[in-house]
Amino acid sequence: MSNSLVEISRSDSVKRFTEVLDKNTATGGFIGDYGVQAYRSDAQLDFPWEPGARRTSEEGQLLALSPAPVATGGRAVDANAWIRRKSERWLDLQGGNLLFGAEFALMFLSLSLLTVLAAVAFTVEVAINLGRWDWELPLFVLTGNLLVSLPWGLYMHFLGNKAVKESPPVRLNRQRREVAMPRWTGGRDFKFPFWSESSEGWAYVIVVFTVVAVFTPFMLEDATEEYRNNLIFWALVALGIETLVIGTYLFIGLRLKKKHDPSLVYEIHPWEQLVAFIETQQNIGPSLMVTHTFLTLAIPKPDDPESALAATKINVGHETAGLAQWECIRRFMEDGPEACPDPKDDDTLAHYKAKCRQARKEMSFFPWLGKKVGDWFFQRYLAHIITERRIKTLALRSLPTELKAWSEPLPEAQWAKPSEELQITNEQLTRAYERGLSFARMGPLSQWQEPPKEKRQQKQARGRFRA
Repeated sequence: MSNSLVEISRSDSVKRFTEVLDKNTATGGFIGDYGVQAYRSDAQLDFPWEPGARRTSEEGQLLALSPAPVATGGRAVDANAWIRRKSERWLDLQGGNLLFGAEFALMFLSLSLLTVLAAVAFTVEVAINLGRWDWELPLFVLTGNLLVSLPWGLYMHFLGNKAVKESPPVRLNRQRREVAMPRWTGGRDFKFPFWSESSEGWAYVIVVFTVVAVFTPFMLEDATEEYRNNLIFWALVALGIETLVIGTYLFIGLRLKKKHDPSLVYEIHPWEQLVAFIETQQNIGPSLMVTHTFLTLAIPKPDDPESALAATKINVGHETAGLAQWECIRRFMEDGPEACPDPKDDDTLAHYKAKCRQARKEMSFFPWLGKKVGDWFFQRYLAHIITERRIKTLALRSLPTELKAWSEPLPEAQWAKPSEELQITNEQLTRAYERGLSFARMGPLSQWQEPPKEKRQQKQARGRFRA
């Protein structure tokens, strides 16, 4: 997915911003979530980078929201469910549809149960009609599920856990008026010795063959019991040796790989100096045009004003939704947690139970029965339990100790205060919005700001003198 910034006329540096952002998204960034992305500093720009500034290019346009996180006059709506956790002190932004991932992984469990039950039912029907029992089909289906369906379900489950760990939240601390943004640093490529796609495939084939060998003696009708037991014994011995060798190899290899993995660090940056903008792109394909809109938050590098130390992109879908998402963040930092929406409870088990009770009251029997079948097939009860664990426990387990200390409460006397300039600007904006001004159409902040009181009085006096 291309998440490039638009190329702005008269600014080659912004084109570099685009190239670096595309490279990071393709090689190390998270899809639509987090990544080290590039950013063009306003100190070096050929045009004023300030709230309300808008620039158009061949691919789309940018709408600057900061520096100086001024009020936009919009509603604070978490339309994209990016508010994951909220307290009196801090707010966590974290994306991803965790519930869908859990349901997709658990679907393989339901498929396994359905196929095994279908095989058993077919065997019972054949036994009733023919008068003899033949367990070859159920054993074959059970073996197939143990070797295919269940491993895929476990793989998707652990892949979801890995995605949660590698997509740490962006945290905003209103008491310190600072933003903590994650980035990955260090790390080296590590390749398992004697391990490749070919060896991986052969290892899987050997294990599958051995498992099949364990169940094959049950299908030998003419074999003696002693011969059958010997085959099962040696097949189990071979399976145990293979499991021990491959398991030990993977355990040691994964431990070594973990030492070479990049480490998670958080960059702390003043809230009023955070770079934020909404980017709208229009991608034209062979038969349709697709519009993508992102809210980008970035921390510039202190020694390289043309790139970002850390950044995150939120897929908002539309500029209006981006302004509403930005207002959630800004209102929390400026007005407190009461002014910001609470995290949505769609992923909680309590919300799922409440929806089930409401559906039972409002729906007739057959639609309600169809809903229950769907709930069972996707194991939604268990999926909500897994999702709650991921949100409340797993996502916070890998956070650095420094971030936890930074998130501790401060005495009220030590709370950081907004700058006087920001307060004056927001007061002017509030009056302007009351007069019907729209942030999305107001233009750069400096072009419409009210002049200082003394200059305004002098201007009025000169006007009266000329009159």
